[in-house]
Amino acid sequence: MQIEASHSVRYRSLLLRAVLKRPNQGVLSEASSNASLINSAFCVDADALSRYCKHFGFEELDVPATYLFVATQSELLQLFVHPETPIRPLGLVHTFVAFELIEKLEVGQNYQFTVTLEMKEKTERGQRFETLGEFSLDGKTLARYRSGYLMPVKNSKPKRDGTVLVDDISVYQRQSNLQTSKASTRAYASVSGDYNPIHLSGFMAKLFGFKAPIVHGMDMAGRLLSIASKQVGNNQEINQCYFSFKRPIFISQMLDVVSDGSQVLLVNAEGKTCVMMSASQSTS
Repeated sequence: MQIEASHSVRYRSLLLRAVLKRPNQGVLSEASSNASLINSAFCVDADALSRYCKHFGFEELDVPATYLFVATQSELLQLFVHPETPIRPLGLVHTFVAFELIEKLEVGQNYQFTVTLEMKEKTERGQRFETLGEFSLDGKTLARYRSGYLMPVKNSKPKRDGTVLVDDISVYQRQSNLQTSKASTRAYASVSGDYNPIHLSGFMAKLFGFKAPIVHGMDMAGRLLSIASKQVGNNQEINQCYFSFKRPIFISQMLDVVSDGSQVLLVNAEGKTCVMMSASQSTS
């Protein structure tokens, strides 16, 4: 099943449809479980990109990897809320995202963006699936990202044996700390356009199993990419990066930024890894 992206639909109206959507139960058809959406006239908006770069401290109008996801949130949500796709959008757990920049995208240029839904294994915690987003020009792929999700079973919780495990980060060096807050979460919502209520409403967060509003995973990804970008040389650029979202981060939480030279972690006060980033650079 192939869907054409709409250019007139507003992101907030898509969020409302996400709240109301109840996917059909039963056996999924091959067409619905491998659906794709195409935007044949995707263009990087200069003003939106500028606000995003200023927020994180990226070079002005240079398209950072994480922005590719942010810029296509409308397309992703259009795919998720489509009545024939087997996705319940609200309450999704974002598990990872990986980016590959083959060539730089230019502001003002029209590209074809295609996002494909790939259903994966069903687990005790819920249905896992991935999306593959690709940006192309004249048939040539210039950039792509792969993103993983868990659609939880209602009221499912991971089994616990009573022991509290702390990640071994003894080989990592502490670089700095990172404080989350209501103000920073709202600021990210403003620059990204992501007003998912589980990030902004205590009631909605609790409705979907969180004790408090959770910080946007892509906010943390943007911050880590910004830190990593400042650490590489001027003639280097990060063209591949991977983010694993291991635990939720709540508003008003202090995190340590630690690194072993190949990975950067966000670690909470209990010594548990919340977000992991790995990246590779190429000479520009």
